[in-house]
Amino acid sequence: MQRLGVLLVMLLLAWQGYAQQAPQYTQYIFNELIINPAYAGSKEILNVNATHRSQWVGMEGAPTTQTFSLDGATRSGRIGFGLNAMNDELGAQRQLGLHGNLAVRLQMSETARLGLGFAAGLAQYTLDGTKLNTGNSRPDLAVPQNRVSELLPDFRIGAFFNTERFYTGLSVANLINTKGDELEVTTPNRHFFLSAGYVLDLSPSIIFKPSFLIKEDFNSPTGLDLNTFFLLGERIWLGGSYRTAVQVHNKYSDEYELDRRNAWAAIAQLYLTPKLRLGYSYDVSLNALKQHPSHEVSIGYSFFKKEDARMLTPRYF
Repeated sequence: MQRLGVLLVMLLLAWQGYAQQAPQYTQYIFNELIINPAYAGSKEILNVNATHRSQWVGMEGAPTTQTFSLDGATRSGRIGFGLNAMNDELGAQRQLGLHGNLAVRLQMSETARLGLGFAAGLAQYTLDGTKLNTGNSRPDLAVPQNRVSELLPDFRIGAFFNTERFYTGLSVANLINTKGDELEVTTPNRHFFLSAGYVLDLSPSIIFKPSFLIKEDFNSPTGLDLNTFFLLGERIWLGGSYRTAVQVHNKYSDEYELDRRNAWAAIAQLYLTPKLRLGYSYDVSLNALKQHPSHEVSIGYSFFKKEDARMLTPRYF
């Protein structure tokens, strides 16, 4: 098992040369702050969210990710603010990130607002060479023998437009695309995210919400998430997501098979109270990793003031 884990890590390290490197999330649908700084303050109340993801459970060296986020808005609603913290581990690699978010919310009409956001922070990239020891008497000079790290600045920008029924967002992560001095440490490429969704009433107690997310780094196939959700009685979100890759450009290796990205996810979120919500998602890859599902759990809490009584129902975006 140890040799299998080492082999997996080495394959993943080699695969990064053309693979998208942003951490994978499924429940971003309920908290787009983790992919778009302009989302900060869009709900006009203070929100706290925490998520844990275990990907490809049962496989040694598989990714695990934890995130914590907080966002809110000033009393006027014109300025949104937020904080993101993230820990992402993949075999011998680890990424720690901390970002502050600021968004200007422009009133476009009675029900429409446009947010323009910016995030600045630090990201630490670490490669632990001691976890890549293959047991050979002669060390591989291409593999670091110790733990190497780089602490680098990181910036993101975004725009987020929403009405009471529709939203769309565009953001760019790893804006300056900084490369570390240590060649052993791999830093992510610049990533672009485009999302949109809409809600409509199917009945007095059922709301339907389709949405999509496009992920692009121009070094690998374009990622596409197609999502469908139902809100039942203002208490329970039930739905699913289909994740795939599409050929929009040819700036990646011909050896990359599009169907390697295919996966589906079942997702549920329950409002235990108007303020407290719990979420869970179950992902299955539709490829050789189908025997290793992924699990993601989340918890969120909203802080309302007395004047926010009219908001004590789930916000759709």
